[in-house]
Amino acid sequence: MSRLVRLTLALAASLAVACGEKAAETPARVGGHLYTDAQSGVGLDLPSVWQGRYRVGDSVTTTTAGLERELAFRFVRADSTLVNEPLIVVRVFKTAAWNKIPADAAGGLFGTVIASDASHTVAVRTAAGNPLAQGTADALAYDSLMMVVLQRPMRASLRP
Repeated sequence: MSRLVRLTLALAASLAVACGEKAAETPARVGGHLYTDAQSGVGLDLPSVWQGRYRVGDSVTTTTAGLERELAFRFVRADSTLVNEPLIVVRVFKTAAWNKIPADAAGGLFGTVIASDASHTVAVRTAAGNPLAQGTADALAYDSLMMVVLQRPMRASLRP
């Protein structure tokens, strides 16, 4: 291998390591918006652009098959009405019940796990698509909120 090729590879490897170290030092929440569900103890780190653009409803009144909470984050249109299709749905399960769901079915049925401890597991599912009329201001706003969520990992915390 020529000296120039070795030097180029070494420089590329050094740059990759340096970029990786810098990314690791970046705080988890940069300009984020924290949503906390007092009843379940779940905290979600949402993008700051979400602030004021959603309302949360809980569809679980009693624990069913380990599901304790189902929080639907619905988009608020410019006229303050809510879109029926949630932007995201966050489900809080008892971890023992979650572990009984076959692994190949859990993600497809309930979403991606974003937090888990000995007592609770939190799974999130994003909307399948934009239900609003294409090209409208509300549809563009809906898309921008979803893009921000899809571009970064969603983070959650659990408190006892």
